Amino acid sequence: MKILAIDDEKYALQLLVDTIRKVKPDAEVVPFRRAAQFLEYEDKQSFDAAFLDIRIGKMSGIQIAIELKKYSPMCNIVFVTSYSEYAFAAIQMRPSGYIMKPYTEDDIRNEFDNFRYTAAPEQKDDNRLKIRTFGNFRVFGRDNAPIKFSRTISKEIFAYLIDQCGYPVTSKEIAADVLEVEDFDRPTSKKVSQYVSDLIKDIEAAGFHNVIIKQNRQIQINKEAVNCDLYDLFSGDTSALKSYHGEYMIDYSWAEISDSAERIKSL
Repeated sequence: MKILAIDDEKYALQLLVDTIRKVKPDAEVVPFRRAAQFLEYEDKQSFDAAFLDIRIGKMSGIQIAIELKKYSPMCNIVFVTSYSEYAFAAIQMRPSGYIMKPYTEDDIRNEFDNFRYTAAPEQKDDNRLKIRTFGNFRVFGRDNAPIKFSRTISKEIFAYLIDQCGYPVTSKEIAADVLEVEDFDRPTSKKVSQYVSDLIKDIEAAGFHNVIIKQNRQIQINKEAVNCDLYDLFSGDTSALKSYHGEYMIDYSWAEISDSAERIKSL
């Protein structure tokens, strides 16, 4: 587990880090006293939890949380402060917790015990493309680095294919469900083909091949080529079940009523 700790007061930060390490001795704790240090930190996408003081110089802990969520959407945010008047603004971030100073070791432990997101154990030596659908839709490649997509719509089509769980779909279905275009004419068909082609190029550029299968004018995901929390959940994986907290591909409106979403609700 990797944990971010930020407080602009030296001794307050040291106390926070020491307490976290007592509760989670095996965790990697990354401490900062200034917001600028966090902004310059390159590996923002790997945090499982963050304990943030709300008042940190010119930039607030709430602003840091917003920035952090761009890179680590499933990071558990816990605000730590002496100022109760910030509680309402902090709650709007939907954090995992809110602690008032002075706190105890049990307070910190309680936050860990009630985290909103539970990190699923990573499979060692798994070189497949990693897909995470719970919460935001995220795609990771080698060394857990986020995959870069040349088009936003191509990424959404990829999410749609993942949602189909290996079932083949046509360009017309993609146009209707993702592009929300009912009149499937020749220009629309060419657009979808280009989006899918760009998607395949993006994935192959990251070093992953045979993830998407195109045959007989149909497109589908090769389920064996991906490590996906949705597929783990459907296969009965208990860790995947624990990592699901009621949110599925919240980036896309079509995912709210998909067959996969309904199946998740029935579990």
